[in-house]
Amino acid sequence: MISRPRFLAALTAGAAVSTFPTAIRAQSRKPLAIGYVPSTLFAPIYVAAAKGYLREAGFEPNLSPIVAGSDAMALTAQGQIDLVGAALSAAFFNAVQRGLEVKYVASTGYQPRTGYPSALMVREDLYAGGLRAPAALRGKNIGWNGGAGAASAYYVARVLRPAGLRLGDVQSVNIAAPDQEVALERKAIDALFTSAPFTELFAQKKLARIIGTLPAGMAGSGIFFGPSLLHDAGAARAAMSALRKASGEIAGAGYFAPESLAAYVTYTKQPLEVIKTSPRYDFKPDMRIDVATLADMQREFLADGTLTYGRPLEDARLTARF
Repeated sequence: MISRPRFLAALTAGAAVSTFPTAIRAQSRKPLAIGYVPSTLFAPIYVAAAKGYLREAGFEPNLSPIVAGSDAMALTAQGQIDLVGAALSAAFFNAVQRGLEVKYVASTGYQPRTGYPSALMVREDLYAGGLRAPAALRGKNIGWNGGAGAASAYYVARVLRPAGLRLGDVQSVNIAAPDQEVALERKAIDALFTSAPFTELFAQKKLARIIGTLPAGMAGSGIFFGPSLLHDAGAARAAMSALRKASGEIAGAGYFAPESLAAYVTYTKQPLEVIKTSPRYDFKPDMRIDVATLADMQREFLADGTLTYGRPLEDARLTARF
């Protein structure tokens, strides 16, 4: 017969053995520094972190918000950020041309077939006064996140094209997403290009109205890897597997699952009701790169003179697929 002290000692030892592998796994996880622009465009990152998919893939993720993707390209290439969720930009193209180690590896939010989560909006009072079409924006002040060379600059150019206007025909104002509401309230800008959940927020507050939208199916934002993942194909594939798992879940009705919504609120810092009522982006389980938009954006920036080189870079230099 086993005495009570011996039984308790054995029970304690058994518990230690059972928890030891968990501690080992925690210690062996690879730190993963993630930068992201606070937008539902990057929902797969939020869900992969919140639901533990990145931890299951062997990482200890540390998420930090950034103002604009262009700000993070140098940090990513230098290895200070391992993975960034951001939009394509002239800063990215220029970084690759200079030989810096950063690659575009996946697209995230695609413009949906219904609803307009990313849009060009005009101030409410100007809309009421008759400014209701992109053609009327010549000479107007248009704000967007990132300034010249940002993806939003390209999006504005896409909206202006059918009206026969170019970026040089408007006055650009670099306004980070958190400051756009104040800029509208103070009438510091005439119009702005923004993304969900801000499009819905400004509409609900009667600050601005949509007057221009993007083609369905295009994606100018996504995931970029720095050298730590680019030089470790196994880790890169593991990270992409976790992100694709999350993207597959939110591609359908799972986008509105309570845990998913909670993740969006946590990382975008926007109210739940705004996110629930905002037009959603489309997500693809394979997170395929929108190569057409990648090429067209580079051509647009070349034409506008925002790139430091004169001939388009090949896809193989810009992208990596894991």
